[in-house]
Amino acid sequence: MKTTSEHYDVIVVGAGPAGCIAAKRLGQGGLKVLMIEQRRVIGSNVQCAEFVPLTISRHAALRASDIAQHVQGIKTFINGKLVSTLRAPGYVLNRVLWDEYQAQLAKAAGVSIMTATRVSGIDGKDLRVSNGAQSREISADFILGCDGPRSIVSKKLENEPQEMCVALQVERMLTKPLDHAEIYFDPAYYGGYAWVFPKGKTANVGVAIHASYKDKLKSALADFCRKTVSMGVIQAGAASVATGGLIPAGGLVKNLANDHMLVAGDAAGCTHPITGAGIMNAVVSGDLAARAVILQVSSSGREQVSKNYTRTLLEEYGTQFTIASDRLMSRNQRWTDNQEEFSALIRRSWIAFPEYYMQ
Repeated sequence: MKTTSEHYDVIVVGAGPAGCIAAKRLGQGGLKVLMIEQRRVIGSNVQCAEFVPLTISRHAALRASDIAQHVQGIKTFINGKLVSTLRAPGYVLNRVLWDEYQAQLAKAAGVSIMTATRVSGIDGKDLRVSNGAQSREISADFILGCDGPRSIVSKKLENEPQEMCVALQVERMLTKPLDHAEIYFDPAYYGGYAWVFPKGKTANVGVAIHASYKDKLKSALADFCRKTVSMGVIQAGAASVATGGLIPAGGLVKNLANDHMLVAGDAAGCTHPITGAGIMNAVVSGDLAARAVILQVSSSGREQVSKNYTRTLLEEYGTQFTIASDRLMSRNQRWTDNQEEFSALIRRSWIAFPEYYMQ
């Protein structure tokens, strides 16, 4: 590819939480920033349960309209029985609205945004982007990949494919209001769990399982919906169109940055291997990546972006993700249909139980 006259200080690939937060921070730092998003509508096709802790408000702007519901914590069920109620206050978001708002804030900070645009190639600091039948080349001093589990930027950093779970969910009407998010463990959901996350009168109802069992995902979700109807949690009737996607479950990728490329959010493996939670981590990692770039620019290259970003991200998530990855691997290796053994296995590998922290 040839370097063109269309040049930016930073190109951010992906306009999810990591990308929008990073782009906004970079724009506020006085840099010329372009954010590229392959979806036509930012925030569309929500692929997660939308839960975030209350502390997200310290890192990202949040309007009342962005919150579908406050929740007091998480209830955990094993083999259909309630076994834990964890106080963990947070919000279930209206992700479409919130993502759109984060993009608006980035634009207000001077960031240029291209939607319905895909990065089809990277050669050094040059990118080939395409929009329909049209393609062009652009360049940047820094490229920040916030482009999800199948990140083209992460691949260019020579990271191996990540360990994955795959998720599928629908929105269903509740029979009565819920004040807690609900997590369900069952031997049928190998490597993952099912959930009901309330959004007022409705709830996100979904299942995540190990990617090697993806062929069983639709039937697992249908089975879980039938169970929650029979339990009186959700109403019988039509569901919304199912949405889903991949969830990184292997912890942080090996190569987080080089001298001009970085990855954040799902592209960096910033989802908790056990819980699958990723929104808050995406926000934090995007901010840390932007700060590392700004520091290198402001120090005229004396502060290496790769060294600083890798260090700060490992300080934030390295230890806890390593522990979670070990717990997940051990759990999956010992997965069993025996209800008593399965219950003990989940208690050792789920954050709501003391056993998780005692090993």
